[in-house]
Amino acid sequence: MSKTSPQSISILVIEDEPGDFGLIRAHVRLSGLVHGGDKEPVAWAKTLAEGIAAAQSNKPDVVLLDLSLPDSAGLDTVRTMRAALPDAPIVVLTGHDDSALAIAALQNGAQDYLVKGQFDHDVLNRVVRYALVRGALEQELARKNQELLALHESDMDDMAFANSVMSHIMRSDGLRDPQVRYFQRSAQQFSGDFIATARDNKGDLRVMLADVTGHGLQAALFLLPIFRIFYTMVKKGLSTREIVTEINQTMREIAEIGHFIAATVAHITRDGSCPEGSSIEVWNGGIPTAVYVRSNGELHNFRSRHLPLGVLDADAFESTTEIFHALPGALLLCSDGLTEAENASGEPFGEERFEILLRTSKPDKLFDDILSALEAHLEGGVAHDDLSMVLAQCGV
Repeated sequence: MSKTSPQSISILVIEDEPGDFGLIRAHVRLSGLVHGGDKEPVAWAKTLAEGIAAAQSNKPDVVLLDLSLPDSAGLDTVRTMRAALPDAPIVVLTGHDDSALAIAALQNGAQDYLVKGQFDHDVLNRVVRYALVRGALEQELARKNQELLALHESDMDDMAFANSVMSHIMRSDGLRDPQVRYFQRSAQQFSGDFIATARDNKGDLRVMLADVTGHGLQAALFLLPIFRIFYTMVKKGLSTREIVTEINQTMREIAEIGHFIAATVAHITRDGSCPEGSSIEVWNGGIPTAVYVRSNGELHNFRSRHLPLGVLDADAFESTTEIFHALPGALLLCSDGLTEAENASGEPFGEERFEILLRTSKPDKLFDDILSALEAHLEGGVAHDDLSMVLAQCGV
């Protein structure tokens, strides 16, 4: 049975407050997630220990997990549940003022979160189904990563060809644009990061940073049609929404299940109707937050609001972009390999170090400051994943 089918979904709620559980159960009854007449729609556990035991016995499709329980609280709760249930999608339940904790929970194994008292049955339906899709994708990626590690794919001919393909398609005039600076360093095995920039027929700057699943020759071959789509559609002046829609459909047609492209696509233009200067349009699906650093030091985050390209079919795909009018500054995109880059001691570069650089560096110095900090952190070592970063000056 497909996890996203309209058939009944088994749900375990781990929540110690009877009133909160009763409200959740009522939303579940109205959500359409479960069927079966008089059958109890959800299982209930009041402690983490009870929940783990129930989950291991009954294998629910999804777990709704309160982060404040009598026997566990905070991130330890989701970490313990994830360790006990490596595959079950987890949706955490938080209070009104726990948004930072909810985001941290996503980084520690949860698929999504709900704020108590701020969702109805329709929201519950969407969140649970998204968690199921995301959980299935993560499991597929984990399986493929294990296969890659076990097989030690190190065929040098394939790797040399893949790198040759990437070097060829990365050598575009767009990357020599004076408004653009970029950095890319492949890991020992090429794993699919790529950067593309180009000017459209109006002279506006278009930028794409993406990470395709897979390694070596397979990943490189997926990129060939994607690059062609990007450059061709940019040259014609087509919109960001049209570009990501076409790439998504192409990935659906050519890729096997489990292959997709996490990407950020940006359009930077001079907007004559806006006294503030540049207009920045961004579509972000699965790439770390893109950051616009204003010349006055203020930041604007373009967070990932979509699933990666190739995951959803045409009917479900959402091409909505975020548009921001800004003072002169710089738009920075980077792959997750940068913040996850570990030094010889196993310490990652980290989100906190990255955030400090964003807030303390001037836009015209930011690129160099990040590279310097990264090189100092790695101490001459080699990162385990591709490192990619592109910075585009705006309002110039």
